[in-house]
Amino acid sequence: MKGFAMGRLFIKLTSIIIVALLLFIPVNNFVKQSRSYNINEDILTFKKDPYPVDVINLGASHSMYGYYFKPTGLAHLDLALPGQALEYDFKLLKEYGEYLKSDGVVIVSISQMTFINSENEDVDEGRYYEILDRKQIESFRLLDYYKYMYFPGTNSDNFTSALSSKWKGLKWTSHQSWANNGENYAERKTEYVEEQYRKAIEHNYMEQNLEQLKEILEYCQEQGYEVILTMEPVHKTYQEHFDEEIMNRLVFQYLNTLETNVPFLNYMNDERFTDNKAYFIDSDHLNSEGRKKYSWIVYEELKRLGYF
Repeated sequence: MKGFAMGRLFIKLTSIIIVALLLFIPVNNFVKQSRSYNINEDILTFKKDPYPVDVINLGASHSMYGYYFKPTGLAHLDLALPGQALEYDFKLLKEYGEYLKSDGVVIVSISQMTFINSENEDVDEGRYYEILDRKQIESFRLLDYYKYMYFPGTNSDNFTSALSSKWKGLKWTSHQSWANNGENYAERKTEYVEEQYRKAIEHNYMEQNLEQLKEILEYCQEQGYEVILTMEPVHKTYQEHFDEEIMNRLVFQYLNTLETNVPFLNYMNDERFTDNKAYFIDSDHLNSEGRKKYSWIVYEELKRLGYF
């Protein structure tokens, strides 16, 4: 009888495991095929087949959605990723800077998050496993690597991001990007930025990021790279939440301490974009038409300044 009971228990456990696997496999595949999980695919494609480039842009989501230089005839490598801190900007630049042409330009994007961001805050380091030397990822562990590469569905954050990306069109009406003319989105973003600012004050992230930016600029000078600072356009509903006083607190009081002759192209309040929703995904990220227009503007300005 005891052997029979053990056999039944074994069958039950085996059945549970099989059912769990059958449920997990589609979840895991769903995450692996999601845009959020494959956000680094353009960089990974470049790494597998690199070529000389005229422009490298660094930064977070504003920069990632901001540039598309193909119509200008320039070869372009976009190293920006959502929420990317200056620490990883620098690591990626050192990894891929060798492909910048001798007369090429490095674009360092500045945003409301630049000086209050931190590599330690909610950073998905897994997205760097394939595009950076592992030695550059301070918290790298082989177990985390295999979990991220082969079983990303086991991570609830990965699944949530994949789900959010897949069903972004099914958000509550009040959470749609342009609900209330983008005002709701801008308010949520303001609350998030202010929370990050509070953490940055507590942990002194601003001074750390300022020093990191100085290192990037000095490195570009040492390597002979041309470098510029930029700020991408936003819609007026977003501007109203990030006025001159707030931007001085978040950005310019730190940026103004830089002793450098690096050009700063500030398009945040550019009237060619501020009142035109057709150029934006939401009130602070350009869409495909917006980035084409904006990239032409930057290209023409760089030519005027003597680049290329």
